[in-house]
Amino acid sequence: MPANNKIKNCIQNQFATLNINVHKFNYANIALIVIASIIASMALLTNNYQTVIASKIIGLAIIPFISLCIMIIAGTRADIIQSGTRCAVFIGLCLVVSGIIGYTNKMVQWVEQPTPEMLSRANFKYENIWLELVMSGVAGIGIYYAIMKTSVIALVGLILAISIIPPLCNAGLFWGMHCFSLFNNTGSVDTSNSNSVESRYLEYGKHSFVIFASNITGIFFGFMAAFVINCLY
Repeated sequence: MPANNKIKNCIQNQFATLNINVHKFNYANIALIVIASIIASMALLTNNYQTVIASKIIGLAIIPFISLCIMIIAGTRADIIQSGTRCAVFIGLCLVVSGIIGYTNKMVQWVEQPTPEMLSRANFKYENIWLELVMSGVAGIGIYYAIMKTSVIALVGLILAISIIPPLCNAGLFWGMHCFSLFNNTGSVDTSNSNSVESRYLEYGKHSFVIFASNITGIFFGFMAAFVINCLY
C-alpha cells in the first residue's frame, strides 16, 4: 500500500474512532458561549482574575476550533465550511456580547478606566508572538492526546493553559468602548493626545485579538502535527 494511502486511511480511522464528540454545536453550546462571554467581560471589568480563569472552561471554546482542525485534515469541503461557520459564529457571539457590555460600560460609567486584567491583555507586544505560538502549539499536541484518550482532566487543564475567550472578550470590550467614544462626542476623548487611554481603545482591542488569533493558530498546528505524525509512526 502506498505511503500516502496508508496515512490517509490512518487519519480516516482516527477520525471515525474519536472518543469525544467534538463536532456537536447546538443551542446549549451557543447559550454556554454567551454565558462565558458575559462572565469573562464582567470579570475583566471588575479585575476578577479567578472568574476570568473560570470563563475559559464554561464555553468549551476550543471545541469548534478542534472540530474545524479535524475537518481540514479528514473531512470534505462541506464539512470544512460547516465547521468554519461554527467558528465564525463563536467569534461573532463573543465579540458582540462583549462589545455591547463595553459600550454599556462607557455609557453608564461602571468602570471609568481599563482594569489591570484588561490592560495585561491589551499591552501585548508583537515581538513576543512566537511565545504564544509555541505555548499554544504544545497545548494543541496535548489536546490531541487528551481527546484520543478521553482524558477529561487533561483536556480541562490544557484549556486553562491557553487563552481564547478572555482575550477575545477583551477585544470586544475595548472595541465597544471605542464605538461609544466614536458615536457619542461627550468631550471625554482627548483627540489631541494620541497616548490617552480613550484614543488607544482600538489599538488595545487589536492587541487582544492578536493574542486570541495566535493561540488558535498554535493549537491548529500542534493538533494537526500530532494527528498526522501519529499516523506516520
